[in-house]
Amino acid sequence: MKVPRNIFESLVSNAGLPMIFVHTPKCGGSFVGQAFGQRLTRCPTLRWPEAKGHKTYLEYREIFGKRGVHLSDFVIFTVIRNPWDWHLSWYNYVSKDTNGTKSGMRLEHEQIRNLTFSEYTKWLEDQQQPRSPNDYARRQVSDWIIDENGDVAVNEILRQEALQDELSALKRKYGLYINIPTGKRVNASRQTDDYRKAYTTEDAERIARRHSRDLTLFGYRFE
Repeated sequence: MKVPRNIFESLVSNAGLPMIFVHTPKCGGSFVGQAFGQRLTRCPTLRWPEAKGHKTYLEYREIFGKRGVHLSDFVIFTVIRNPWDWHLSWYNYVSKDTNGTKSGMRLEHEQIRNLTFSEYTKWLEDQQQPRSPNDYARRQVSDWIIDENGDVAVNEILRQEALQDELSALKRKYGLYINIPTGKRVNASRQTDDYRKAYTTEDAERIARRHSRDLTLFGYRFE
């Protein structure tokens, strides 16, 4: 997408700074969409049929490359999230998503809809269960933004825990002409922000094992 940096660029749809938002699911996508508005909807990641969905950096690199476009021509940004908080969000979302209508995770919905959250953390480790093509909840957050060597490949990483402030910093750094929402919850899927209340010690340890790379790269802790 071309993100305007002044009022004049905002009047021309193909003017502005070339940017790509790598949208890790359940990581502030709606909030980012409100900030970037119609410019985001014009991004190839949403317009090109083969680029739609929650694609990873490596998938985008291949898709763009086949069209003769280099990702190095874009400022690539993403939003990450504390893995323990991320999984509580996944549980609430998929377990209530009847028939997987919104998530596309019908098989996962059928498997976890009657599970407690603690049972869900155990289910994550069950490799025998059938999976949907978009079985995102069994990945690590960093899977969306690393290259083939396991190195972070995006330019800017924003944290959902302070997304309004981090978008403001991104806006200042690149001189973006965007409108960041104020007074709105980034995570509206539940009433409390203290994810720790949902966890037992054993549950927390399971998530830590699953997300060892995320914890190393991003420094998240169960706190």
